[in-house]
Amino acid sequence: MERNTNRLLSSCLIWVIAFLLVSGCLVPASLFVAGMSTFFSEDLIASTLGPFLCPEKTMPTIKTYQSTELDVKGFPRQATYYEMVCLDMNGISIKNLGGSYALIWSGIFAVFSLILAAVFSVIITFLFLRFFRKKTNLNSPTPPLVKIQ
Repeated sequence: MERNTNRLLSSCLIWVIAFLLVSGCLVPASLFVAGMSTFFSEDLIASTLGPFLCPEKTMPTIKTYQSTELDVKGFPRQATYYEMVCLDMNGISIKNLGGSYALIWSGIFAVFSLILAAVFSVIITFLFLRFFRKKTNLNSPTPPLVKIQ
């Protein structure tokens, strides 16, 4: 009984360490990909998130517009703003979601990468326990060498 408890405890510890290592790499990478994809795939994002965020019989679109903002020293500089709006059939804006669509899009990528990290951690734990388990002679697959005379 003590041996199974130790094996279970070490398995959980290995899984936690593997999960932290794998997710520490996957989550920042997925957030980078999500952030870059908001600039290049506006139609994909609007068609994916639009049905969930916009009311029925509206068309989600992502508007971009140029503006200026102040930098840290107080000087104006050019800036581009993005916002998702829900337009009715006449082109009138029904709902303005602002930039929240980008946070939701990034969150989807982060959750997906956490699920992927959990699966990879289970595989790593299984392989680690399989290759580094104690070898005993009690359950040896080959019989011991016996000299018969």
